Amino acid sequence: MLFERRGYPLFTFWGVEVSASMWYGILMGFVIVLWPALGAMTVIDGVIIALAITVSLLAHEYGHAAVAKKYNLSPSIVLHAFGGFCITGREARSDADDFRVVIAGPAVGLALAALVGLVFIFAPGVVAASPVTSTLFGALLWINLVWSLVNLLLPVWPLDGGRLFNLFMRRFQPERKAGEWTLKASIFTVIPVGILGFIQFQSLLVALFAVFVLMDNMQALKMGRPLVQRKSGRSKNKASSFHEELLAEAEKAMSEEDWQEAARLGHHMRSVGSMPSKMLDRVWMIIGLATMEKGDYEEALSFLKRAPQKSKIKRAIQRCEEALEEE
Repeated sequence: MLFERRGYPLFTFWGVEVSASMWYGILMGFVIVLWPALGAMTVIDGVIIALAITVSLLAHEYGHAAVAKKYNLSPSIVLHAFGGFCITGREARSDADDFRVVIAGPAVGLALAALVGLVFIFAPGVVAASPVTSTLFGALLWINLVWSLVNLLLPVWPLDGGRLFNLFMRRFQPERKAGEWTLKASIFTVIPVGILGFIQFQSLLVALFAVFVLMDNMQALKMGRPLVQRKSGRSKNKASSFHEELLAEAEKAMSEEDWQEAARLGHHMRSVGSMPSKMLDRVWMIIGLATMEKGDYEEALSFLKRAPQKSKIKRAIQRCEEALEEE
């Protein structure tokens, strides 16, 4: 629930769609309203910190997305209650490609922290110019440094550290066994983290994070499904029955001209795991055409350009471009 991999579309930038779940809005509301109500800071401080959190998360996830785009993995970003996900429509072709995608997020976060640190060192007047800049730069430094290191170093699935640990285990164990070791290591790590966060730092958020990670990991361990579907660089993703069911529903919505439902189902398909290339191509077509019919021409273009460039798609792209020129 709190680790939702789909949400309400916010914007599309650089060909990457960004959405946010309801729980992310609740988290930001907590930062802006509840913390000030508890006397921890002012409402203005809350707004600045919420902005710093959002910027930092987007920088981190766009780091993943930039490399994922390089390998044509069709990335999108979802902000949720405990951070963000960079979701890919396709699995990386190799563990090496996967490693580069995973490591790019913390790398961008640490680079941003270093940049802010340089401002503190060489332009302290900018930081101290006002209470707003002081709070903003302090939050950006702390969030990007601490979160990037925690995310990178803790072997907690589905954080980047857990993904790196899984890639490491795959070098020595079969896929299923590597997944089991990864989940067990994650459970072993997250329990003391949750206890320490709640008792030592009195952080309910850390405790909740630990509880939901624990539940998610235990469920995944019980199901026994591989964490990575790729067996080798030559393997192909297989369509799940769930994907096939969603696609049939999306096709039906398209035939009934229920554009809102068709787009929703298409986005849902992208959020629940990788799928064969031909199926993903059809999903891009459904989302692009349905979004165009809804009148969201700029957003529709970003999806239509990913679809196979058949005559129907080319006409749709032309229609969107003409509509945008008239605005």
